[in-house]
Amino acid sequence: MKSDSKVERDYYARLLNSPKYKESRGKKADVVLHVVGEHLQRAAWIVDIGAGTGIIKKKLEVNTSKSIIGIEIDLSTVLDSDRMIVADGCQLPVRTGQMDVALLNHVYEHTNDATALFTETWRVLRPGGIAYVSAGSRWAVMEPHYRLPFLSWLPRQVAHTYLRLTRRGERYEDIHFLGHRSLVEIMTRAGFQVRDVTEFVLEGLSGPLHGKGWGLLWGMIRYFPGMIRRLILKGSPQWFFLLEREKDGTMDH
Repeated sequence: MKSDSKVERDYYARLLNSPKYKESRGKKADVVLHVVGEHLQRAAWIVDIGAGTGIIKKKLEVNTSKSIIGIEIDLSTVLDSDRMIVADGCQLPVRTGQMDVALLNHVYEHTNDATALFTETWRVLRPGGIAYVSAGSRWAVMEPHYRLPFLSWLPRQVAHTYLRLTRRGERYEDIHFLGHRSLVEIMTRAGFQVRDVTEFVLEGLSGPLHGKGWGLLWGMIRYFPGMIRRLILKGSPQWFFLLEREKDGTMDH
């Protein structure tokens, strides 16, 4: 586990060790099931890239009766180590074309190279395989790890100072958010067909995702014309995507 001094000094480290965070993993698993539950039921091989605590993976296994391989680089975060491999998501120890489904739940922002992450995901999926991606936005007003407004908007050195002044931590590092357009471009260049399913998720699960406040906001947004609604959702604090490796794809990574 993380050292006591690190947990004491850093808000995000304390959050990862809190009962509230662990409870929230169950709600995240519900979202995954809502979006790709049928794909999981049909899959023979499933990988959870950046599996973190392993709590989400475990709940998905219980609900689908499927075995899921977890990949996590930081052993200190793992609470359920069954079928968990310590490895870098940008260098997956998985055969090319082996996986039917890949899960990337708020992972991309924790890597220095999102292009490598999605290129590797493309590589390990079979033709016709799909990836579930949930992703935070750089332009979210409230940064989700340290719960400070505008933190992810700031230049890195200014963000470090902001953390120290608010006594939330020492350095804002190892977190690299992108905007919607940049993220979609990276996933597309990796070879995927990209489908933004944020609206589908919010329509079905607005309560568990964002609470009553977001539920009320979505209750208004949902009646806007489709083009305007989709434009607004690009400014959402988080997005959800389904990526598909095309069956006839010939791209060589």
